[in-house]
Amino acid sequence: MKWARLWRRLRGGRLTRARAAGSVAAGLFIGALPLFGLHFPLCVAVAVPLSLDLMIAYLAANISNPLFAPFLIAGEIQLGALLLEGHFIPFSVEQARATGVGGFVAQAAVGSVAMGGLLAAIGAGLTSLIVRRDAALPGPSIDDAVDKTLARYARAPRRDRFYVAAKLHSDPMFRQLAALEPPFGELLDVATGRAQLPLFLVESGKASGFTGLDWDERKVRVAADAAGECGRVRTEDVNTAELPAADTVLLIDVLHYLERDAQLGLLQRATSAVRPGGRLLVRELDPTRGLRSKLAIWAERRAIGTSMNRGTTLELIGTDELCEALSSLGFTSRVLPHPDGKLSPNYLVVAERSAE
Repeated sequence: MKWARLWRRLRGGRLTRARAAGSVAAGLFIGALPLFGLHFPLCVAVAVPLSLDLMIAYLAANISNPLFAPFLIAGEIQLGALLLEGHFIPFSVEQARATGVGGFVAQAAVGSVAMGGLLAAIGAGLTSLIVRRDAALPGPSIDDAVDKTLARYARAPRRDRFYVAAKLHSDPMFRQLAALEPPFGELLDVATGRAQLPLFLVESGKASGFTGLDWDERKVRVAADAAGECGRVRTEDVNTAELPAADTVLLIDVLHYLERDAQLGLLQRATSAVRPGGRLLVRELDPTRGLRSKLAIWAERRAIGTSMNRGTTLELIGTDELCEALSSLGFTSRVLPHPDGKLSPNYLVVAERSAE
């Protein structure tokens, strides 16, 4: 998709610590220049050829916003006077007449370059301390898989295309699963929705094919059209559906729509569907993560209330309870960390079945 490629081009690629520091430094230097109205094109001219992150650079360039600009300009004039004349100058009518317009322009020009260099050095240093390791943004192979997945939804309604694009570009789960080894083999995606996750895993070479089940007929139609020959999608009630055997079973954002007894029943049927040596992947809302959890729960309730997602309840299951239930079913489970080391309102559990 051309817009996705353009966005990645403007972001410059993988956000390493050096690229983050360079982007902040470039933005601060440009923002210090008294060239108001030209800061964005200057950021484009610098960031794109140097493969810096344009969005970070332009955000840093906004140091010259109306709130700080008067103080920034005054400081630059004083710094320019110190460099050109060897001393600071008082702000007075007499001094303004003596200096003249040309003098102030020279002081501002020299001072802005010096101030920009100073701010750039400080900003780069602080960024290097904050970004302690390279951020794991999607690499080229994942980008290709995202583009191919999005292309499958070209004929889908606009709201579905937007939703799929937003999930593929913003949900860290796609990177988490793309990094898992070994490959997933044949997938079963319970409550597949529009099927963007199994299709992404197929396009990235992590899965050989998939079966998707969902109780929303409209989403199933969108998913089936996007899947074509590489997957089978059908309308089923996850509470009663007979789950076919698969190498990897996905229960992504589905358990919390069920009552507790139904959750445990679905877990039992899902684990039974996992072939020996296979895996079950479960993602759920974590109710213990403060404001993040509260916002995510509010969003889920809104999705239910507006019929964006089908469901009659919202009952959360914590990591300890889930892992204990999986252990009783003969699975060894672990919680995957967030790929960027952040605290997410969701958790992702990988449960493995013995090959014996």
